[in-house]
Amino acid sequence: MRVLGYMMEGDQPIRDGQSVQRFVILPDAGSASHPAHRFGDQMIDVHLRAGSMVRFAARSLVWVWGEWKSLAGNPNRDKPLYELEDAYVENASKADIPKYFR
Repeated sequence: MRVLGYMMEGDQPIRDGQSVQRFVILPDAGSASHPAHRFGDQMIDVHLRAGSMVRFAARSLVWVWGEWKSLAGNPNRDKPLYELEDAYVENASKADIPKYFR
């Protein structure tokens, strides 16, 4: 499954530019004055394939795809209910924005 979303930190703080193998994507990036909503059924925990790393860039729009898994939990809590394992990631282009967001 291929998914478009905003790269965000999960339950551990991540510095911009830090190489990571795991991060969360959300459908909305939020802003400095209004943080993104973190509902379990709108969050995907991304685990890149073994040996792969990506430079973390908070709020960057990315495509991710991999092996989709559903997790047990509460959709109203701040823990992801979905996971992509053995995932790949690539930056979305500016042309993708008007196609998928209004």
